[in-house]
Amino acid sequence: MVSMAPTLEKIGNNTWRIPQTYRKDMRVPVIVYASEKLLEKMKTDRTLEQAVNVSTLPGIVKQMTVLPDAHEGYGFPIGGVAAMDATEGVISPGGVGYDINCLPGGTPILTELGYTKPIEKFEGLERIVAIHDAKATDAGIDLIFKKEEKRLLKITTESGFTLKATADHPILTKKGMLEAHRLKVGDYVALHPFEGLPYETPAEITILDGKTLPNTVAAELRKRGLLPLTSRNPKLPYLIRLLGYFTGDGAFDGKSTVFYGSIEGLEYIRRDIEKIGYKPSKIYTRRRKTIIGGKTTEGQENSVRVNARSFTALLQYLGAPKGKKKDTEYLVPNWLFNLPKWMKRLYLAGLFGAELNKPQTINGYNFTIPQLTLTKTIELEENGRKFLNEIGMLLQEIGVETTGINTVIEGDSIRLRLLISEKPENLKTLWSRVGYEYNPARRRLALAAVVWISLKQKIVEERRKAQELAVILHSNGAQKQEIIEALKSEHINGRFIERSLYEGRKTGPRVPRSLPEFEKWVNEHMHGDIIWDRIEKIEEIEAEEEVYDFTVDHESHNFIANGFVVSNCGVRLMVTDLTIGEVRPRIVELVNTVFRNVPAGLGSRRRDFVVTHSDLDRVALEGARYVIEKYGLGWADDFRKMEEEGRYPSYKTGNIPDPDPSIVSREAKARGESQIGTLGSGNHFLEIQRVDKIYDPRAAKAMGITQEGQITVLIHCGSRGYGHQICSDFLRIMERAVAKYNLRLPDRELACTPASSPEATQYLKAFGCAVNFAFANRQAISHWVRQSFEQVFKRSADDMGMQIVYDVCHNIVKLEKHKVDGSDIDVFVHRKGATRSFPAGHPLIPQVYREIGQPVLIPGSMGTASWVLLGNEKAMTLSFGSTAHGAGREMSRSGAKRRYRGDQVLRELESRGIYVKGDSMETVVEEVDAAYKSVDEVVEVSHQVGIGTKVARLVPIGVVKG
Repeated sequence: MVSMAPTLEKIGNNTWRIPQTYRKDMRVPVIVYASEKLLEKMKTDRTLEQAVNVSTLPGIVKQMTVLPDAHEGYGFPIGGVAAMDATEGVISPGGVGYDINCLPGGTPILTELGYTKPIEKFEGLERIVAIHDAKATDAGIDLIFKKEEKRLLKITTESGFTLKATADHPILTKKGMLEAHRLKVGDYVALHPFEGLPYETPAEITILDGKTLPNTVAAELRKRGLLPLTSRNPKLPYLIRLLGYFTGDGAFDGKSTVFYGSIEGLEYIRRDIEKIGYKPSKIYTRRRKTIIGGKTTEGQENSVRVNARSFTALLQYLGAPKGKKKDTEYLVPNWLFNLPKWMKRLYLAGLFGAELNKPQTINGYNFTIPQLTLTKTIELEENGRKFLNEIGMLLQEIGVETTGINTVIEGDSIRLRLLISEKPENLKTLWSRVGYEYNPARRRLALAAVVWISLKQKIVEERRKAQELAVILHSNGAQKQEIIEALKSEHINGRFIERSLYEGRKTGPRVPRSLPEFEKWVNEHMHGDIIWDRIEKIEEIEAEEEVYDFTVDHESHNFIANGFVVSNCGVRLMVTDLTIGEVRPRIVELVNTVFRNVPAGLGSRRRDFVVTHSDLDRVALEGARYVIEKYGLGWADDFRKMEEEGRYPSYKTGNIPDPDPSIVSREAKARGESQIGTLGSGNHFLEIQRVDKIYDPRAAKAMGITQEGQITVLIHCGSRGYGHQICSDFLRIMERAVAKYNLRLPDRELACTPASSPEATQYLKAFGCAVNFAFANRQAISHWVRQSFEQVFKRSADDMGMQIVYDVCHNIVKLEKHKVDGSDIDVFVHRKGATRSFPAGHPLIPQVYREIGQPVLIPGSMGTASWVLLGNEKAMTLSFGSTAHGAGREMSRSGAKRRYRGDQVLRELESRGIYVKGDSMETVVEEVDAAYKSVDEVVEVSHQVGIGTKVARLVPIGVVKG
């Protein structure tokens, strides 16, 4: 995408400005540090436009800074620095670093009104279905994300349901939410297989204008936004659903409108009544005797009332039966036939929730005929027939077949039954597209039946194909036992093959006993509104499309996609006393050993490092030092050479809250427990490097870099899904709070709240936990790297001098003191894809580097150099003590995959003396060095401008990719 870039003024060497006058809402200018070549690349995306947007945020001081590696990000450009006044400014999660996990365009998402939309068509106002404590509920949409595809996985279950998702998209399993790439064949995933109907915008028609209503009733309806009642009134769908159910199991008692049902179902009814503006009663319960067919039964009757005359009048004008249904003429309301199918479905599903029999089998394998029963006086038989015929017409529109009306005369009454075909495909259509509203017990059985029937059909088809193939193989000379061995499976045994060969079959294969009877299967696979189904196949697929995601306004953080329930980064450098001459001959062995010891990108983990719930909270509080002391992962003084000593915030510069793991969501913790101590995928990596050139011998020596050819190790990873989930959670919270604080934002991706607000305080508490997780993660990996060197070189890590040089964060927000307009003030510095670059003498630098300045680590792309720089005083003035964080991407992942092949990339790197071991060939291709800007050029700009000076250049000889 090419954007119209703002006009820039050149104000110095590699320094550009977008003046504050460029746009009326800008509060500060934008300062860009870039060569002309790098600047041209920024103009090809939204980097500069995003920087201008950030410059409008409340409390931003001095300037919005764009660093030489900058490119388009989420809200803020990646490679941007913004300082917000600690008193008057804001905190924005998008200003720290964020990525999104997505589903491809076209994925149908289920809404609470039973219609689906492709994910890319959502506008954010819809209410979608979420699963909370195994029950379906409705939830709002806070944020909608869109980006270019990453790796797509196609997941297929045993019953045939499929989902496409990016590798890191969370999916609900029996073990909790797991990213798609961590799933394995045989795992159980949660399905909610209600398909619903595609959304159609209704044609504009007036259903009730109110002209014939009494004035008092009309006034009450207008007050609630129910007059005039048109087909596009947002309350109409709830009214239709209530009307359908009332027609089956409601009554007017002269004073109020009454709905009868189960306690859980009536809670859903109460909720819908409130949505249209009325106050329902509590649920009343009483014991009641009923006489049916001469037999007396006693049971519990539950009811909800609405004591409003206007509500009664509204339902009656819409077509609700006014008297006893047996004695009253009524039909499907005429106006309903002019509405889209998804709205007609609401009426049917409401009626079926009251009157359609439940899904059940005759013998465990064949379902009884679904019947809609209606009782009328003999005189009203034709009216009853017409009503059921109209129901049949609506069903036919949706694709459900009926087989006729059955009648039974009982004294002065006639019982009419609309029969629905029991063919398996028809039952699946009925229960997955129409279903039951306000009757959770029947709804759940219907969902289970959809999955069970699909599984049954698949098994029968598998047996049919095996039967045909057995005959073909036998006719070609294969022996019986060979055929049995080739074709047997869980549902195909030797006896079945034998009968197929020698006895022949006049009918299709029967259902095997290996498939449990429906009612038994339900006990094992139905959990509330979730149906568990096993994964049969996981495939990687090519995708050239945009992908999308939501954040959901509900503590469950999930939604229904195609029937599935779906929902801080930094760098560390280590030195060794080894030289290229010692390591080069063993680089393949060394890289392979590191790859085995350090869990990489597919959710793998070490069995000897399992973090409990309470330990994860301690990690969130104490960072790197905790995994050193608790698990022995490292040397006692490792933390002294880390930013903040490996704990956020170690150094207090103002009123910033301590990390608080109680603020972190269950979803974030679940993801963190399985990912602590893992490298991660995408652009995360571990490199074994040699020192190519030393530019500042004094500073290099202080860091332990003593000679060219010396071996170093660079680790680039972060807080994994733990930090990602925290950012997702608080983006949602802050998006809602924007209106509360009357913030006007040019881009909703800049969601933020005042720095002093409760939302910002809570975010900082949770964010500190993510930072500490990242420090601990890199610490664990460092320990296993040392172990790997020990295993290969048969020497202790201490003997090989495997010291940490430094550990820096490059996606972070910190409270720091900076000089603005001649005064030192507290500011929240948002560094997104930016590295702190503090000068000698600064109190926030570890004591060991206080004399020379802070080490700055800038990793390159796979196959190119990485750099060590030094912070200096000039950076404090020019960029709030910040410099670049890497090369900066310029080619999309899909673009890289179109242009390069994995074997080609590996051969080219090998020809340059670089051995790569990757968890996925696709990731290797996505991270090809041609996909990035020149890191040497980025560093040269930083050096010339003075926001970081060169110390040493490092080049890779071995790479581990997640």
